[in-house]
Parts: sequence; structure tokens; C-alpha cells
Amino acid sequence: MAKFQAKEYLDRKKAGMYLLGNTIGKNLEGTAKGGAPWTDRTGNTRRAIHGGADATTNGAVIYLAHGTMVGTYLEEGTGIYGPHGKPIVPIHSKALRFTVGGSQIFTKSVKGMPKQPIIEPTALAALPMIEEQVIKYWGST
Repeated sequence: MAKFQAKEYLDRKKAGMYLLGNTIGKNLEGTAKGGAPWTDRTGNTRRAIHGGADATTNGAVIYLAHGTMVGTYLEEGTGIYGPHGKPIVPIHSKALRFTVGGSQIFTKSVKGMPKQPIIEPTALAALPMIEEQVIKYWGST
């Protein structure tokens, strides 16, 4: 009888970990959306930040992520500031073309943009709180 009760108790605690993880993930989402350092044009990239939790056999995995490729560029940087460390150049033509303020601009390369991360700093700042909440959850009966 005690073995059955212990298993049932652990199963309930594991299921509760998903709820705790999902709450933490959604809170991280709000923090990241509110603290994103870039200036929005359409707001789509900010809206695409999402957080939550996925249930696992042993509890849950909390996630916080960008939902667009633009978010990845903002997080990692592009061109000489990005992971490849090279300027952005045209692949199939002689020049890049941009429209800025109604004017056409042609250039052979651009430096790119420095990273403006929000996902990693938000997650790292929240780690102590997450650890505290998990310890508190498992310590309660």
C-alpha cells in the first residue's frame, strides 16, 4: 500500500512540474518581450518570442525561444558581428540593393548588425529563481 502511495505522489509531483515549468516559461516570455533591446518596425519579432514548458517522463523542460529567423539574427548578430564574422555580400549579382526612405541604395557589401540578445540574458538572469522555485516545489508536500 505504501509503495502505491509513494508512486502516486511522485507521479502527481512530476505532473505538477509541467504546470510550474509552464508558468515560469510564460513569465520569462513576458520579461523577454518587455525587455527586448531592439526598435520594432512591425512588432512581429517581439510577438513571436514564446516561452512555456514541454512535459517529459521526469517532469518538464522549460523553454524560451524566438519564433522567427529575424529573432535569430537579432540574438546572434549578422555580418562581421555575427557567427561567421564576414561582411554580407551579394551572391548572384554585383551589388546589394536597399530602399531607404524612398531612395535606392546600391553597395558591394555591408558590415551587418551587432547582436541584440534577449533570450539568453533573460534565461540566465532567471536561473536562480527557477532553481529556488523547483527546490521549493519539491520540498513542499
